[in-house]
Amino acid sequence: MGPTIQTRLRNVIDLDLVFKALADPLRRSLLETLSQKQYFCTLDGEAVDGICVQDLTSILDVPQSTISRHLALLRQAGLVGHQQRGPWHYYFCNPDALHAVNSWIDSLQSTEAEKTC
Repeated sequence: MGPTIQTRLRNVIDLDLVFKALADPLRRSLLETLSQKQYFCTLDGEAVDGICVQDLTSILDVPQSTISRHLALLRQAGLVGHQQRGPWHYYFCNPDALHAVNSWIDSLQSTEAEKTC
């Protein structure tokens, strides 16, 4: 029998870190906000694929240090990426990680359906 989907996913993401990251309501709010392109920043009139920490603090009404700490955990879990332009860091959702988690959850549903047939 080949490797399980969880074993294959370990090459992409760490499910334990992902679910730990998702267990916090503020981190879930951050992910929801980062997935909404209407909040993405502009720099010198040019669109940036992400939201800076300063804007996240305003949108979510949470101190910068708290936002930064939670973004670090989301990055560690692979759910969030970032790019730096000058002194600013812009954060965005990592769609590949979200897709991998979704695939794992879908595999559980498929496995359960096979057992009942």
